[in-house]
Amino acid sequence: MLPVTFDFDGLRVRLLVIKQLEDYVDTEALLRDPDAPEPPYWAHVWPGSRTLAQRMSHAACAGKRVVEIGCGLGLAGIVAALRGGAVTMFDASPEGVQLAWANAALNGCGVGVVQTDIRRPGIRGLFDYCLAADVTYDPGLQSAVASFVAAHLAPAGRAWCAESVRTLDQGLRRACEAHGLRASEWKARELDEGREIPVRLTEVRWH
Repeated sequence: MLPVTFDFDGLRVRLLVIKQLEDYVDTEALLRDPDAPEPPYWAHVWPGSRTLAQRMSHAACAGKRVVEIGCGLGLAGIVAALRGGAVTMFDASPEGVQLAWANAALNGCGVGVVQTDIRRPGIRGLFDYCLAADVTYDPGLQSAVASFVAAHLAPAGRAWCAESVRTLDQGLRRACEAHGLRASEWKARELDEGREIPVRLTEVRWH
């Protein structure tokens, strides 16, 4: 593990990240087997997660219930917790859950971390903020995120979804609108390994 520090306008966050991520990816298996397990996407600090963390560093989180969907390393959820939110984070990967919990502890955050799949979430209750960073890269996940938000977003709440992979795809917007939700989009850019990456930030709400 390698500790990395992020600064969001004076709010400092430390994350434990995988030092050699390529060691966890079986490239040959992915090329030869369409049913091979997904790479450990949870282990990467995605551009969308940094954009979402920056957004949450300015959000009014104190006293708010917050959930991070497919949390991976937990960056956005940790920022929300440091800003005073009551945060629940979940991911389908048991390794991701363990690392998210370790990262929350590293930053002194008391958060709930749950292993569950967005397609069959074992999460109850309403949230003031629903967060998702780079988890809508697949049409099925777009639908699952929209369904989760429709079931768990408080009447005056906001969902923020940052995406750096399918930035031109309108599947998430259409899936949210099918549930009666409203979606607005903004564009951002993040540096990733020396390259400038476009990020789409989508705000979802009821009214």
